[in-house]
Amino acid sequence: MTIHTPEPPRIGRRPGAAGDLWLVGDIGGTHARFAIYESGDVAPGDGALSVRSTLLAADHGEFAAAISRYLADAGVEPGALRGASFAIASPVTDDEICFTNSPWRFSRRELSDDLRLRQLVLVNDFEALALRTPHMKPGEVRPLRRGTANADAPRVIVGPGTGLGVAAVIATGTGAGRAWHPIAGEGGHASFAPVDEFETDLLRHLRDKHGRVSAERVLCGEGLVTLYAFLLARSGATRLRPATAAEITREAQSGEATAREAVMRFLAILGSFAGDCALLYGARGGVYFAGGIVPRLSSLLAESDLHARFDAKGRMSSWIKNIPLHLVADDAAALRGAAIAALHPVAGTDEMTTRGEVE
Repeated sequence: MTIHTPEPPRIGRRPGAAGDLWLVGDIGGTHARFAIYESGDVAPGDGALSVRSTLLAADHGEFAAAISRYLADAGVEPGALRGASFAIASPVTDDEICFTNSPWRFSRRELSDDLRLRQLVLVNDFEALALRTPHMKPGEVRPLRRGTANADAPRVIVGPGTGLGVAAVIATGTGAGRAWHPIAGEGGHASFAPVDEFETDLLRHLRDKHGRVSAERVLCGEGLVTLYAFLLARSGATRLRPATAAEITREAQSGEATAREAVMRFLAILGSFAGDCALLYGARGGVYFAGGIVPRLSSLLAESDLHARFDAKGRMSSWIKNIPLHLVADDAAALRGAAIAALHPVAGTDEMTTRGEVE
């Protein structure tokens, strides 16, 4: 299945006209989102995005096949591109890239050769999102709590989806001389930290199944299903209803009690985890929530304990309670972050451009 977002084609121009053309991608565990990005004399990430399309990873056995399908559908010859930049749900280290929550794997150099790309840039998907946060416009992000932001302080972005992504961005310099540098990592695989008896019981349950329990075991689509099933089992249900994260979300919004309880607990745990991330990075510049799940729960956020659990940090509660909280509302944010990584190296680290780029 291929999910298209139709837009007028803009592929006829060649690099060097008003701007260079890049293939940009936001590659998660479930979906692969592609677009053509036209660079030019614009602010970082603000170039035109066209021919946006979303493909299901399960429909394409290999990453290169999904790219080829997109380019063919879009009518784009690889030779018309200056290069490609992909934000991928995986650590970006060696030549061989293995996705954490997808069977896809590929060689960076082989992919570049196969697609005849002059330039290939790879960054972690949340690294790309972090790069975009300082440049987001009001329509791209929605305040959940205005707080008091320190413009020069680090910012953190957290997002549950197929997995749980975390990244940060730090500033060097101030004012007009400020540059932003991403800090990628695998924070979603930090240990799950329960705060009450229910969550302690949940931890025991998950430990019996998995051994070590990461935050991602709870804060992702499958984690929401796990919470729902655990609540049903504790209530004495003898036959668990089949459910997906999407079904649980819909039932919670319609008022079904167990689904609602699962979602509220999910958001509470997310608040605790995001607060921990804010402490780790000193994120007085703000915390941003992204990913595939939280935007769909926006109608329930105000009723949840997300804010209270974010602030519940004992002796550090007074330090953390004024940190601004934001919801990323732009589904193209990672695509724009991938463009920033490729076209504005001052916004990324030297390590990122040397390890992530093939020329």
